[in-house]
Amino acid sequence: MHRGLRVVCSAGVSLVITLLLVSGLSAQQGAGSITGKVTDPSQGVLEGARIELQPGRQSTQSDANGEFTIKDVNPGRYTVTVSHEGFGLYSTDVTVSASSAARVDATLQVGTHNEIVTVTGEREGGEIEALTIERTADNIVQVLPADVITSLPNTNIADAIGRMPSVSLERDEGEGKYIQIRGTEPRLSNVTINGIHMPSPEGVRNVKLDVIPADLVSSVEINKTLSANQDADAIGGSVNLVTRTPADQPYLTLLAMGGHTPITGGRNLYQFAGTAGQKFGALFGFSYDYNSRGINDVEPGPAVNTLPDNSTFLGPNTEDLRNYHYDRGRYGFDGELDYKIADMSSVYVRGLFSHFNDFGEDWIYSPGINTFLTPATLSDITQNTCGLTAASQFGNPTGCGGISFTNVYRRPAQQIVSVQAGARHIFGGAVLNYEAALSQANYTGGFGFARYFGPGSSDNSVAFAVNTTNPFVPKFPVQNGVNLYDPSTYSLGFGDNENDGIFERDAVGDISLSKPYKLGGHVSTFEVGFKGWDARKTSLIDRMAFDSSFSGLPMSQFLGTYRDNNYYFNQYQFGPTTQFAKLLATVSTLPLAPETGYNLPNDFNISERIWAGYALDTIDLGHFRIQGGVRVESTADDLQANSVQYDQNGDFVSSSPLNTSHSYINVFPSVQAQYRFTTDTVLRAAYGIGIARPNFGDLAPFLTFTPGVSVPYAQGNPDLKPTHAQNFDLLAEHYINSVGIIQAGIFYKDLTDPIYPITGTFNNQASATLANGPSAHIFGFEATWQQPLKFLPGPLNGMGVRANYGYTTSRATFPAGGRTDHPTLVRTAPNNWNFDVTYDKKGFSARMGLTHNDAYIWSYGGDNSKTPSGDTYLYPHTQVDAQVSYWIPRGHGLQAVVSLLNLNNEVFGFYNGAERYPIQREYYSRTISAGLRWTLHGKETP
Repeated sequence: MHRGLRVVCSAGVSLVITLLLVSGLSAQQGAGSITGKVTDPSQGVLEGARIELQPGRQSTQSDANGEFTIKDVNPGRYTVTVSHEGFGLYSTDVTVSASSAARVDATLQVGTHNEIVTVTGEREGGEIEALTIERTADNIVQVLPADVITSLPNTNIADAIGRMPSVSLERDEGEGKYIQIRGTEPRLSNVTINGIHMPSPEGVRNVKLDVIPADLVSSVEINKTLSANQDADAIGGSVNLVTRTPADQPYLTLLAMGGHTPITGGRNLYQFAGTAGQKFGALFGFSYDYNSRGINDVEPGPAVNTLPDNSTFLGPNTEDLRNYHYDRGRYGFDGELDYKIADMSSVYVRGLFSHFNDFGEDWIYSPGINTFLTPATLSDITQNTCGLTAASQFGNPTGCGGISFTNVYRRPAQQIVSVQAGARHIFGGAVLNYEAALSQANYTGGFGFARYFGPGSSDNSVAFAVNTTNPFVPKFPVQNGVNLYDPSTYSLGFGDNENDGIFERDAVGDISLSKPYKLGGHVSTFEVGFKGWDARKTSLIDRMAFDSSFSGLPMSQFLGTYRDNNYYFNQYQFGPTTQFAKLLATVSTLPLAPETGYNLPNDFNISERIWAGYALDTIDLGHFRIQGGVRVESTADDLQANSVQYDQNGDFVSSSPLNTSHSYINVFPSVQAQYRFTTDTVLRAAYGIGIARPNFGDLAPFLTFTPGVSVPYAQGNPDLKPTHAQNFDLLAEHYINSVGIIQAGIFYKDLTDPIYPITGTFNNQASATLANGPSAHIFGFEATWQQPLKFLPGPLNGMGVRANYGYTTSRATFPAGGRTDHPTLVRTAPNNWNFDVTYDKKGFSARMGLTHNDAYIWSYGGDNSKTPSGDTYLYPHTQVDAQVSYWIPRGHGLQAVVSLLNLNNEVFGFYNGAERYPIQREYYSRTISAGLRWTLHGKETP
């Protein structure tokens, strides 16, 4: 038996014995219990309602099915009080008999003007439930309900999560892709579906969340601190996607929308979604959206260029003019079946399926200077080898070079599937939960391309000047009259097609047992659980090169019809372009040759097994509530990859397999404490240890050797240690009666073994790899304000505010031999904020959202200078979105919806050192869409 498994099992046996002893002490008194269910006036279940017993102050919360149990109640007469944000109090008397269960079913009424709150907004039902979950949780958690997710044009679930406190996004193609929580890179956070780890369709651990439609979930929970019964792999935070569950009444909603984006000649989008559920425990939902997004992108190549007089020019020597046409199709399904096998016990099966086709085609013109001829100060230019005779126009250098054209054919498809089955049983005063899940993620396809060489590609015969009057729109004017856009002057150089396969399969099983008991008269709960996770990750890269006999074919043979006459705000000329399909039809007459030298270093096969056990205890001590626990995880990896040798020209010579394995055990203590000054004002403190394992692709033990180059070796590092962090949190929160909250807190993360790219030594020669550094730390502050402004007069009382702000700073310490300065960690954006203004009144619902993420280091450069050799940064991003809906009078549940995405046409891109040295700046324009939503029993806002 594996040593880690023996440790977990031994600890588990001891914990079970302890649990049974505690159970016996509690049960021997002949105590009774109180069970029940909490619903709203329409018989919808209310999760997170607080149930309190007087005398004795025993309390609990209703679960996802609205059900609750208070165990170990001494026989006698009691008053049961049930409360929930947004509803009036419910109170009733009940008599408890020995060794029996009393029943209380509470239907809460919407609060009146003299009670807690009046519910008037379309979104407030979901917001009330979200605040109740936050309020009653033992850990620090922030919840985004479905009603809020769909109240703004969030294309995918990443876009929605980006509106939560201290979250920044890695965007791609105009949408959110990876989430970055509290200044940490995506690898340092975890994503789960209903508490089960979600696999990634790429070679990393972090999940590409643009795969999942935004309207396939009931809510999103970001756990900022972790209890022992949660997976420990979340230093930044753990994002839990909660799927929808059946209600106690029939439910049906349908949505259809269409939209338009004016960029690149006009692009369209379509969206269809629906959910159906019925009261017998079944629900099914679907979502489909097609987005033919267009992008204008300029990517200069800034450098420290040496001129003929040995002066330097800090600016571009080349640039890509890129025009993208995407055909992004995303569809998904979710569903659940549950069956009640007893009054408080049930079994269920739930699942989520999502598929994303990130198809498209892009065209790239690349003018470039290979040899600079003149310094920037020279005013008169003499005849030279590339025929330059004119005077310098811009006060910048000139030079000789050429131009190429590239056609990229995008066919990546990604898919995530998760199926979970489990049950809950209540017996003998204990709650037993068990579950099994099978999840899969896969990536197929890739990026084919063809490169055509144009004027000056072989002889540097094109004379360029450099115009950096506007550093964000650099230009390379031709000085000797060459037509760079004549397709007859271009011929095919080389190309390939690609059909990769990346696959992850996760099998998970877990079981837990919890038991309420009394300790010195204080209500407590003890819980113990075990979990096993088996993962298999494979990467099989399949790039195939065109036969060399096709080299030299004229570009004019493959022309399409697309040109962009207003490219990049009419700053550049763009076109003609080619169609990759025409080229594929031509090259299909000969077999493609595998690019073995590229494929083998990127192939790997990894198996990972994690066994975990935990114990935790929660106790109420007057105004204090404390939860303490410990989790033990044992990890074992089997790693397979390839060693590849090249010759001095970079051509493949030979390969051989590489295999290795390693294992380790970690202990994760955690403490969560809260002090309730009143029922509405709470101070929370938390401490815990988290882990972030290295990416699968970084652990793969590949090795490549190319003699005669400055860094001949490149290698993975199977000896990488996981990053660990000690996490400290302090948070004060006040719940406002009118469905609102004010929060403010600080956090500190002390990291050990962070992972950095380095140039090390292997076989006495330079090697590019990854290595653990000694330490890093992150400090941050975050605040939230959410409140309907119902105190405003007249029509203004339909307004509301939902705002948050996060400040984060970090400090990295590199391994020996690396950089000696201490920059921030990658992905640490100092300031992130969201400010949403809402309005709900008389059937009209509107929301405008502003989202801002500061610039942050994307990757480390040679130094921290503000020059082109400095670190690479992501540009700051501020985006304005809005959505309006209106209940059509006598429309029987029909709403009209208008969405406005990226109203300010915000830029996306990267720069080196300083913003005036861009390496990518792209625009997507605005998207306007409109449609109808129909909801069974839907009704307009009062």
